[in-house]
Amino acid sequence: MSYQVIARKWRPQKFEDVTGQEVLTRTLQNSIAHDRLHHAYLFSGARGVGKTTTARLVARALNCQKSDKPTPNPCSVIDDTACKSCREITEGRSMDVREIDAASNTGVDNVRQVIIDMIDVKAAEWQGRARYRVFIIDEVHMLSTSAFNALLKTVEEPPPNVVFIMATTDEHKVPETITSRCQVFEFRTIATARIAERLKFIARAENITIADEAMREIARAGDGSMRDAQSAFDQVISFAGDKIKTEDVEKALGIAGADVLARVMNGIAEAKPAEALAIVDDLVMRGHDLRNFCRDLLGHIRDLLVVKVSGDPKLLDSSAAQTSALQEQAAKFSESDLVRFFHSLAETEANLKDAANPRYQVEVALVKLMEMRRLASLGDLIARIAELESALRTGRPPAERANPQATPAVPSNAARRSTAAVSSAGATGTTASPPEPANETVRESHPDTSAPSGSIGDQIKAELEKKKRKLLAAAIGDAAAVELNGEEIAIEFSPKAKTSRDMMAKSDNVKILREACAAVCGRDVGIRFVIRDSEHDDTPLSPDEDRQRSKQQARQAAAQNPTVQQVLKTFGGEIVDVKTT
Repeated sequence: MSYQVIARKWRPQKFEDVTGQEVLTRTLQNSIAHDRLHHAYLFSGARGVGKTTTARLVARALNCQKSDKPTPNPCSVIDDTACKSCREITEGRSMDVREIDAASNTGVDNVRQVIIDMIDVKAAEWQGRARYRVFIIDEVHMLSTSAFNALLKTVEEPPPNVVFIMATTDEHKVPETITSRCQVFEFRTIATARIAERLKFIARAENITIADEAMREIARAGDGSMRDAQSAFDQVISFAGDKIKTEDVEKALGIAGADVLARVMNGIAEAKPAEALAIVDDLVMRGHDLRNFCRDLLGHIRDLLVVKVSGDPKLLDSSAAQTSALQEQAAKFSESDLVRFFHSLAETEANLKDAANPRYQVEVALVKLMEMRRLASLGDLIARIAELESALRTGRPPAERANPQATPAVPSNAARRSTAAVSSAGATGTTASPPEPANETVRESHPDTSAPSGSIGDQIKAELEKKKRKLLAAAIGDAAAVELNGEEIAIEFSPKAKTSRDMMAKSDNVKILREACAAVCGRDVGIRFVIRDSEHDDTPLSPDEDRQRSKQQARQAAAQNPTVQQVLKTFGGEIVDVKTT
């Protein structure tokens, strides 16, 4: 007897063996058991997830000779105890079950000859029971429009004991006039862990010794398809024999293992371009497909992001690495780093399709990922600009910022001149009345013994910086006064600092500010924002007055903002409108 590939030899023989589709198979079994059979089904889903196998199981359940009616548990054909009907259906030679490949029978004439003209032929009888005629149409989306139109009436009202089962990988290409006449079952891709379990069962039955890491690599190569994974398993067995190691899988399938992906991420974390180039050189020498390597690395970065954000091991089905190893690697990067890595590498993977030198593209892409870690985030840049503006107003130089990701560098002449300019700006005040630091002014008309000692404004600002809310910390530094009155904190701004007040008054920022104030005072306190019109006017503005004046003041503040001026100059724009909240 000729050799039979694993995908055919170990095709599921009962509904319970269809891996990863338990909801669908249970629904079909219940409909058969309770005699609620539909006359047309549409099975949709990715390749190799069990659509055609389930269709054959339904056909066997309807025509199994071991029961006097359709049974949800047809007999298996692994041994010689199977009935004649089930064996004929499994071997594809049953007269009552017709399998049609729509990819090679696309025209209306094919549909008319194979289906319409044969639809009225009665099924064979067994012990007085009329059996079902089942038409299995594979890749049904390949039929032409005229073929679909010819099939409409037949699918809607077929003769008794006729069942249509259509399978497709592109459901959106099937006309709605067909799908509306069918019960649609969507087959899901299979989790890597479930594929690995099935492959372990097959390995034990075939007396194959294989390491768990190697089995996980094979399951991952299936990319959610059981048939693809079984075909890859066949290929590895042909290469390594009945004793398979992880390196055998990598060589046979040309994939990058978990250790290679870990080396790449460690090289990026430690900024070692030579390590990345050495990895690419090793992959090329071993004949690996660099586009597959990019896809594997994309999946690995995705898993690192999942570990960073969620940590749920159920979401790591595509990973070949252990969860503990992923957590250790993820700790070296921020969420924004991983997102930038993913988008950059995805662009590289798409370009490799038409690249003349894929190796060069991958090498440059990996070095680019290392350089990305030197980039500052937009929020950090905005916070720095706010600190510089505050420093220019108060006369205090901005605090030194530690950046562990950036390599230390000697300040340039321009940077030294900028620092000197800020220092001189603070020193050029009037000798009679030196400038009063705005972020240090605190008035407590009714001191509260339960509040922490020291400046309330500074303590709130420190608490916001601890929460990594640098913009809010800079905004409260712009306040002219911070006053604690019993159960309320009044934060006063001058008209020039109204932009900072508007930002702090947003609902999300107020919530964060209340938490910071509660942490400083040891209890929940209210917050009130005050804008004074002049040096001696402490009357709070009403909401209507504040809203009426905010438009013009915000426009003037925006026009005077150095950052806005630079943007307008760079892009040649103009201020059309300013919205305030």
